Amino acid sequence: MTSILLGFEVGTAKEVYLNLHHTVICGMTQLSGKTTALEAIISRAGPRFKAIAFKTKRGESGFQHYREIPPFFIQRADWQYVESLLEATMRERMKFERSWIIKACRGGAAKRLKDVLESVEALKESSRKDSLAESIYTNLAEYLKIVVPQIERIKFTDKLDLQPGINVMGLTEMSLEMRMLVIQSVMEYALGHLSNTIIIVPEAWEAIPQGRNTPVKLYAETFIRKGASVGNFLLVDSQDLAGIDKAPLRQCDNWILGRQKEQHEVDRTKESIFRNPPSDEEIRTLPIGQFYAALGNDIYKVYVQPSWLPKDIAQRVARGELEPDSEEVQAYKSTVPPVVVQPDRRLEEAVAEVEVRLQRVRELARQVHAW
Repeated sequence: MTSILLGFEVGTAKEVYLNLHHTVICGMTQLSGKTTALEAIISRAGPRFKAIAFKTKRGESGFQHYREIPPFFIQRADWQYVESLLEATMRERMKFERSWIIKACRGGAAKRLKDVLESVEALKESSRKDSLAESIYTNLAEYLKIVVPQIERIKFTDKLDLQPGINVMGLTEMSLEMRMLVIQSVMEYALGHLSNTIIIVPEAWEAIPQGRNTPVKLYAETFIRKGASVGNFLLVDSQDLAGIDKAPLRQCDNWILGRQKEQHEVDRTKESIFRNPPSDEEIRTLPIGQFYAALGNDIYKVYVQPSWLPKDIAQRVARGELEPDSEEVQAYKSTVPPVVVQPDRRLEEAVAEVEVRLQRVRELARQVHAW
């Protein structure tokens, strides 16, 4: 089991270690320091671990050091997958509509979502006398009309090339529906082909909601249950705990909980701290970078050491000698400018050209063999 220095206990400045496992991190955006904490965990996980994060909103402060990678997506068109898409757009569970969905997927014959859309349009026309069936096909068609043009327009890659550290996939130009498909596709590929991979699920209240399915939720519990055996872990990132499905959360052994103001979220934070929970005021006034961490069987109030901050300075913050947002502390961050490692487009184009030529050689070989 990989043990990582998370930070220092508030007051004593004793080292606090986290055993790498599925993890939940919550806190108010811009006021809790979640992104800095995530980067700290990943940076100290060691070179054998690769992490993938998703940029879903413009203006996100992001990480200090990361590598940009192109969006990855492999299509599925099975009925279970399509059912989750329909539940996502209707925001409710399907009940008796499954047979219509199976028919739309041509009993498993459909290979792409574009095939399903064409089938749905035909079925919608033939269901004019059945208002319920027509309604289901209309909803499914409208969902597919959102994602299919994006699949056709966006240049996706079918190779997930991750390097040690943080790899960020930009999804800001995609609709919510398309972002869910991409994140699910990454999770499925990682579980089937990769090891020692950390996937950060953003906006978990959207991606893994309570009471209905999404493409991400469809696969998250499978990933959580099977991933740890090969070193694959999920980091569930959310502003709050409300609305997140509890099934995958039950498998997370690390809970890192930051500043909250709304009373229900304060109560949820206290309920998650199973021993000597703090007061409401303590949760509402947590400084940036400080969290209540339930790590395995232990509870800590911890200042998470940023990846860019020296150990002795972080200990001073934990002891209360320095404020985490003070100029003296933030000066260390300003001396480490953000570094974005851009993918080598020329290399990617060269590889693509080689693949095209190899395909031509294979076709010629088949022709020669046929003669």
